[in-house]
Amino acid sequence: MYLPTAQSVLTAGLALTGSLTKPKTVAEGSVLDYAIEKCIDADGNTRCTKPFLVAKSTCYEIKWSTEGVVSHTTAEVRDAGSGEIVYYRDTDGEWTPEKGELVYLDFKPKIGSGNSTVEYHVKTCE
Repeated sequence: MYLPTAQSVLTAGLALTGSLTKPKTVAEGSVLDYAIEKCIDADGNTRCTKPFLVAKSTCYEIKWSTEGVVSHTTAEVRDAGSGEIVYYRDTDGEWTPEKGELVYLDFKPKIGSGNSTVEYHVKTCE
């Protein structure tokens, strides 16, 4: 005889209500892109996002834009503890982490010295 665990009952209940399938915003806001390796520059400008938690094997949609017709900025997802790059994108798209961890985004200009405002949005995939 199979007796479900509390976790399996809760997961099934959330799935039935749609809580697990609806996209959820994980992080959003605006920061300056940069060519320096610090989240706060000498003038006090924020150059990377606040840390946010990602779950293993969960799909996340990452979107960002800068001023101008063409965005020349790349997004780097970094581990909040070590600062190491765990994922890198040149364009909007999806990412599925291999492990759950606390991460943040920083944005690097491909051309020029930076200082463009980057509007970003991270949500779970549909």
